[in-house]
Amino acid sequence: MRGVAIVAIPAQDDYVWKISSEKVPHLTLLFLDESMEDTTAVEDYIDHVVDTSLCRFGLSVERRDTLGEEEADVLFFHRYGVKKLEEVRTYLLKNPTIRKAYDSIEQFPKWIPHLTLGYPESPAHEDERDYPGINWVNFDTVALWIDDFEGPEWRLDDGYGWDEDQAYMSALGKDTIEHYGTLGMKWGIRRSNRQLARAAKANKGASQDYTTAANAASKARKGGVKALSNAELKTLVDRMNLEQQYSRVVPPSRGARITRAGGKFAGEVLVGVGKQQATKLANDQVSRLLANALKK
Repeated sequence: MRGVAIVAIPAQDDYVWKISSEKVPHLTLLFLDESMEDTTAVEDYIDHVVDTSLCRFGLSVERRDTLGEEEADVLFFHRYGVKKLEEVRTYLLKNPTIRKAYDSIEQFPKWIPHLTLGYPESPAHEDERDYPGINWVNFDTVALWIDDFEGPEWRLDDGYGWDEDQAYMSALGKDTIEHYGTLGMKWGIRRSNRQLARAAKANKGASQDYTTAANAASKARKGGVKALSNAELKTLVDRMNLEQQYSRVVPPSRGARITRAGGKFAGEVLVGVGKQQATKLANDQVSRLLANALKK
């Protein structure tokens, strides 16, 4: 690759590294004039954008097709996931140096986010998995390439604190963090330590199978079923079926019942007879309590 570019790089454990024949698989955010002399101001501004408005992210693949006169073999991403990257591009172009370098060279009329897998003269590698096909790509690094895939890099955090999440995943017996953001999270807004503590407490002791299925469920909520591989979908469905079977054959534990005064009565009613009957019985109970109070 020749020239200056700001790019997003997939996580090292993403399978796209094994498929792409590029030296470094990447998604180009901005292509800039290579005559830009001083990159210090650009690096400082990218550092600011990464710190305030960018975190690790995943993109759902819409299709694999060819692009341009060179017939590049590329992955095209769904538009709904790319909208957030368009915001980041807007932030970057607010910097005068980046804007000038961007306007100084001819640009395509429309930015088409894609990741190149290969070219006719250097084709992509074969997908040797049981269920071939790339449906999702995780990105965890941004780089400013000055020339030939080289330049300063910024490792993205997961949106709410790498250290806290690493400690949380270690408590689950895992060595790496597998999630890339949280459903409903806002870019540039990170969760507080108190929220992290609640999340860790709620999921402490979760099994490997549960965590894997939960990650697949979160992925499906964000990108739909089409974002899941066959293996992920099978894992999620199997887990859901097993949990449903368990709930049918195993009664609720006594510890799950409401034991506080008044709450116990309401809890048993809500579980046993539904909201309508619960309201009637609760009113009867209140009436009895009032009657007893008046007698006293």
